[in-house]
Amino acid sequence: METSTFTAPRQGVTGAVFMIGLALLFATDWIWPGILVLVGVTSLLGVYVDRSTPDDDDIPLRVDNPDEESPRPVRYSSQCASCGATTPQELQDGTTRQQAAFCSFCGTRLERAE
Repeated sequence: METSTFTAPRQGVTGAVFMIGLALLFATDWIWPGILVLVGVTSLLGVYVDRSTPDDDDIPLRVDNPDEESPRPVRYSSQCASCGATTPQELQDGTTRQQAAFCSFCGTRLERAE
């Protein structure tokens, strides 16, 4: 089964249809049953857009550059410096996400291991 990449121009179509439909529902005061119809229509439109083949001018939402080196994994200390709670194993092993990690118990920012 082939999975297609959801692209920026196509994603905007579903959002635009939903917002225009919501404005029409408020203008015609047909909120309650109309919202169900609107959700159904935008869901079907999203499925159709997702299954259609992208055009040449569509821009993918995510672009992977294989030429760039993969980022070094960031490793965090095994315990929180503030409360002594154990850091999750995936943070100890190393993660490639470039975000700050915080202790789940006290909320202190975790220190990176060298």
